[in-house]
Amino acid sequence: MKPFFITLICIFILSQLVAQDIYTGKWTAHIDVNNTISGFDLSLEIGSPEKNLLYPAQLKISLDSFEATYQLLLVKKNSRQLAISSQKYAVSETPFSLGNIMSLFNGTFDFGKDVKGVPFLELNRILSRSGRNNGLKMPELKSYPKAYNSLVENLFSIIETGSLIIQKQNNEPWVDINTQKILQPKTSPAYFGIVDTIFAKTKFGSVKFLNNNDADIISLKLNGNIIVDQIDSKKNRDNEDFILDTGLNILVFFADDFGKNGTSSSSVNIQFDNTEKILDFKELQNTAATFIVIKIFLKFDEGSITKFDNYPTDMLNNNIGNNTGNNLNNKPSSLNRNSKLIGSIVARSQQITFAIWDDAVEDGDTISLSINDKWITKNFPVLKRPQFITVTLDPGPNVITFVAENLGSIIPNTSVLEIIDGKKRKSFYIETDLNQNNLIKIFYDLKPE
Repeated sequence: MKPFFITLICIFILSQLVAQDIYTGKWTAHIDVNNTISGFDLSLEIGSPEKNLLYPAQLKISLDSFEATYQLLLVKKNSRQLAISSQKYAVSETPFSLGNIMSLFNGTFDFGKDVKGVPFLELNRILSRSGRNNGLKMPELKSYPKAYNSLVENLFSIIETGSLIIQKQNNEPWVDINTQKILQPKTSPAYFGIVDTIFAKTKFGSVKFLNNNDADIISLKLNGNIIVDQIDSKKNRDNEDFILDTGLNILVFFADDFGKNGTSSSSVNIQFDNTEKILDFKELQNTAATFIVIKIFLKFDEGSITKFDNYPTDMLNNNIGNNTGNNLNNKPSSLNRNSKLIGSIVARSQQITFAIWDDAVEDGDTISLSINDKWITKNFPVLKRPQFITVTLDPGPNVITFVAENLGSIIPNTSVLEIIDGKKRKSFYIETDLNQNNLIKIFYDLKPE
């Protein structure tokens, strides 16, 4: 028996080593450029992520005699996008510096695969509505020696507007003496969008949206889970509650679109305990940035264990649905799939409403919803227009399970869920397939604090 178990352990370890993050590794591109000798070459090396969200990276570019190496931070925005830090720390640039022009190499890297199945990342910039002026002073062509004018013009054009797709070459994570330093603001060679870590005493917090006269589009995510998704920052909005996990939490404030001023001017106030922290894109260090990251560390909080830590074991182990008397079609196996927790909220009302719709292409997706071992609906069609379902919560903890019944014509099964709790609204991005469900924990507090 012992050799058998040793073999199983070895297989498990090897399977973990083989499983690769889709972004980690080396990516390259070559672009032919008129009137140049070598053309434009780009190499992007991405290191192993922190909490599967923050990726240290190194970018190398070259065009004829110009060569440069930059360090930067990439942040996972969703399962298909990495946001790019505004700051590109120049490790080396020769024979001249591009200065703030590198801030125009911004937006997201969007993941995809070509017809041969080779992974690629496509650069999707956030363009300023006011032209090149993104709030940062840009170098002028006349500031460079005339001998380099053509080279500088080509570099400016490629970085600012050039179409760029980079293909994956290997899965080896970038490792460097600065790999981990990039993730720690006290040791990093430059500010990459990560503010100093703060420490929380309790897990319950809220986000206050501060006044903004510019029509920016913003998102806010905690540990990859949506707090708000692509909202208009100019509109008044109630506070949003959030719940921290024990240990390290990563909250990211995204600028999805720059307003009329040419850069985001949005800000939020993060509040918990007696602590407040303002994340503000108007701060000089965040000019032209597409994200601000704050790390929040929560020690084990015994005082709040009666809330979310007190879920029944069978719920957390995905065994809900085994009571076939509550199952409409006597097929509970779909509830026993692997499950991904996408969010946790505290409800103030016993009756809440789900608004569900497809924010992309209506492709025939259907889902089923379960609450605490009971089906709410089966084979519910997800349409382009919102549809509404009212749910009655049990006092204390509740687990909502979202099950894909089919995958439609576009895989995976995706939709947007908005939970309406009185005047409060909170949105989640649902992404399920035939192997994985999505879970949301909802705690109904009879006597909210």
